[in-house]
Amino acid sequence: MQKLLHIHLNFLCRSKRFNSYGESPIVLRIIYRGERKDIYTGLYCNKKEWDPIRGRLLPVSKRNTSCNENLDLIYYRAIQVFEQLKYKGLPFTMDELVSVLKGKDEKPMLLAEYLQQRIIEINERSQIDISKKTVEKYLRVIRFVIDFLTSTHANKKILLANLDAHFTRDFFHYLRTHRKIGNNSAIKYIGVFRTVLTPAIDDGVIQVNPFKGLKLKFKKVYKDYLTNEELSSIMIVELNNEHLRRIRDQFLFCCFTGLAYIDLKQFSRVHIKKDTDGSYFIEKCRQKTGQKSIIPLIAPAIHILKNYSISDDFRNFNWYVSSNQKVNEGLKRIGTFAKIEKGLHFHLARHTFATTITLSNGIPIESVSSMLGHSSLRQTQHYAKVVSLKLKNEMKNVDKIYSIDF
Repeated sequence: MQKLLHIHLNFLCRSKRFNSYGESPIVLRIIYRGERKDIYTGLYCNKKEWDPIRGRLLPVSKRNTSCNENLDLIYYRAIQVFEQLKYKGLPFTMDELVSVLKGKDEKPMLLAEYLQQRIIEINERSQIDISKKTVEKYLRVIRFVIDFLTSTHANKKILLANLDAHFTRDFFHYLRTHRKIGNNSAIKYIGVFRTVLTPAIDDGVIQVNPFKGLKLKFKKVYKDYLTNEELSSIMIVELNNEHLRRIRDQFLFCCFTGLAYIDLKQFSRVHIKKDTDGSYFIEKCRQKTGQKSIIPLIAPAIHILKNYSISDDFRNFNWYVSSNQKVNEGLKRIGTFAKIEKGLHFHLARHTFATTITLSNGIPIESVSSMLGHSSLRQTQHYAKVVSLKLKNEMKNVDKIYSIDF
């Protein structure tokens, strides 16, 4: 039976080494059977806040306290591993002890390496349990992170375990400034980045959650829409270009149905159903969310489809949907011809359906939410607020009519 042996553990701050933030790495020093080995913990600190006697950070901030808690976990893990090996009764070397303590990965993984692995995993899951659009979103964010590493850390040698809120905050700043991405979109990208890192966080590879304490706020966005007068202007404007007329008709069709551009692109006869009373409706799952939309086809929408039908049955419509960029370019020209001051873009049709076509005409918000394919009423609420404001302004005119002096 192996003689009871002792191990000495201590944490040290390598004060002569620094990361890009000017912080020094913390290492776990192991002394066993006359050998000494230093293991990088993946944690960094301000050397001025390090207490060399205690081997811990001074508790002057929440971050330091959190870091100390992680050091305690590493310490107890090392003791546990040592005890497990010791009580097996077989000799073991310092290298074997360190190997078990580190796990299989002797070399700490770099963030860039991890991201490359995630690219492979995400591509393998494409259209199996992740939609093509979601895969594109993940890969876009990973590309942004790699570009961020290239522009700010030329050698890309950022350890995965070292990620913290500083890195995430700097990445957000990069998205807003270098990439010129809006606040709300940048926050959504940070959310996707969190999802990409989730396996590493759950497995404890990233020891300090890089999103903890990160405070980002969405800015309220006004959802613009077309009024009945503006819709009429678009309907009656003379367009001598067949390409623009087709774009106008497709835009108006979505104003009367609430379809998004990608759903219009996929829209075909199979999505039009006939009810028992002879009326027609659209039944289609939204590409973006997978939520099913059921939208009654009203007369203006059917009339538009009839103009593109190759037979008396409007369901046999045949039209070409241009690229999103071409459509939006065409809408800007149409807006100029129709003398509409608002900048026309295709998604405006969906907003118009939610406000002018439905909510303003007394359609219950629950029904509107279902037609839009929203997963919750919260997504539809901002349209209701716009309509409430519209009604409030209209009631001011009523108030003037009936105002009398008492």
